[in-house]
Amino acid sequence: MTYSEFVLRRLHSLTGVIPLTFFIFFHFFANSYSTKGPEAFNATVATLRGLPYLHAIEWGLLFAPFLFHMIYGLWVVYTGKPNPLRYKYPRNWAYLFQRVTAIVLFVFILYHVISLRFMDYRAINPATGKLDFYNHLHHEFQNPLIYWWYVVGIACTAFHLANGLCTFCMTWGITVGRTSQRYFAYAMTGLGILLFVVGVSAIHGFLNPPKDAVKTAQEVSVQAATVQNP
Repeated sequence: MTYSEFVLRRLHSLTGVIPLTFFIFFHFFANSYSTKGPEAFNATVATLRGLPYLHAIEWGLLFAPFLFHMIYGLWVVYTGKPNPLRYKYPRNWAYLFQRVTAIVLFVFILYHVISLRFMDYRAINPATGKLDFYNHLHHEFQNPLIYWWYVVGIACTAFHLANGLCTFCMTWGITVGRTSQRYFAYAMTGLGILLFVVGVSAIHGFLNPPKDAVKTAQEVSVQAATVQNP
C-alpha cells in the first residue's frame, strides 16, 4: 500500500464517522418527529430549512464528505477481494456485506436526496399551496415499492454504520484485542438494531398519524376547499 493510498483510506474511514455518523443519528432523530404528527414534523423541517448558512453547512459539512466517502468507497468495493466462502469468519462476511450495502446505499441516498432535497416542489400540498413534507411522505409510503425500498435502505444504513464503526475502531487502534473487538461488535449490533427500529418507526409515523392530527389535517383541507370554492 502506497502512502497516498494509506492517507486516502484513513480519510475515507474518518469521513464515515465525522460528520456522516453524527448526521445519520441526527437525521433519524429528526425524522422520528413523524410519530408526533404533521405539525410537529413539518415544524422540524421548517426549522432545519431555515438555518442560517444552510447551503454552506450542507456542502461543507455534509455533501463534500459524503461524496468523497461514497466515491472512494465505490473504488474500495471495486478493488476489494472478500473471501467469505474460503475463510468463513464473521469479519469476512461483514467485509462482504459492507461492500454490498455500500452499493445499495449509493443508489438509495441519491434517490432520497434528489427526491426530497432537489424536487421539494412535489411536497406542495394542493389544499394549502404550502410545502407539506408530512403529507407528501404519507402518500409516498402508501406505495409498497417505496415503502420496502426505504426499509431496505434503512437496514443497509444501520448495518453499514454499525459495522463501519467496528472497522473504524480497529483501524485507528481503539479496539486492539480480540475481547474488546468482540464486545464492541456486540454493542454496535445493538446500535444497528436500534437505528433500524427508529428508522422504520419513522416510516410508520407517516403511515399512521395520530388521530387528532388526521382530524386537523382534514379540517384544513375542508377550509381550503371552502375558500377556493365559496
